[in-house]
Amino acid sequence: CGIWPGASALMVLEAVDQLGGEVESVDMTFFTAGTGGAGPTIVSATFLLLAEPPLVYEGGVAQRGEAWGERRLVDFGAGVGERYVHLLDEPEVYTCNRALGIPNIRSSFGTAPDVWNLMFGVARGLPASILRNRDLMQAVSVFSMPIISAVDQLVGSANAMRVDAVAKDGRKITLRITHKDLEDCVGLATAAFALEVLQGRVPAGVWFPAEMSDNR
Repeated sequence: CGIWPGASALMVLEAVDQLGGEVESVDMTFFTAGTGGAGPTIVSATFLLLAEPPLVYEGGVAQRGEAWGERRLVDFGAGVGERYVHLLDEPEVYTCNRALGIPNIRSSFGTAPDVWNLMFGVARGLPASILRNRDLMQAVSVFSMPIISAVDQLVGSANAMRVDAVAKDGRKITLRITHKDLEDCVGLATAAFALEVLQGRVPAGVWFPAEMSDNR
């Protein structure tokens, strides 16, 4: 567990709790400036995800959307502002639907500068067999790192998460978390989950983060 997936599921859980447990829809959006300091890993991972039609739930029914589709502006608040995001597969769509019974849920992601978003939009047109080739995508990412690293110096490594939830009676809530550095944020979140285990607050077994309501 880390931030997404990980801490973002706890944000969904918090939104559900604040709305009294009767949630009709959840929209999860994520942003990382450049590679967030993660280097070629996040770039190659995004290429791999472009080959996977993202899972979404509509009316409780699992469907598949268009990878890197539904481009839109989302306000991540102070320090990050408005950023473009795009539909992308994320495991907490499945886990939050299964654990919390949310009938409508989806996830989107964006980066900066926006030229990278546009580049991923072009890349999604490549054959899935190419995008799923881990070795090739890693090689492309490593080859591109001199340019990517130079851009990272300009845009920073901020990370942001936003969860919008709507109750069945129409009430709405928006939760945001931002951090100036992706790697530090991931480390803090991972350590927090590990601490819960070390303190004996997580029963034996395998659990989705969204199932940790008694441990927050």
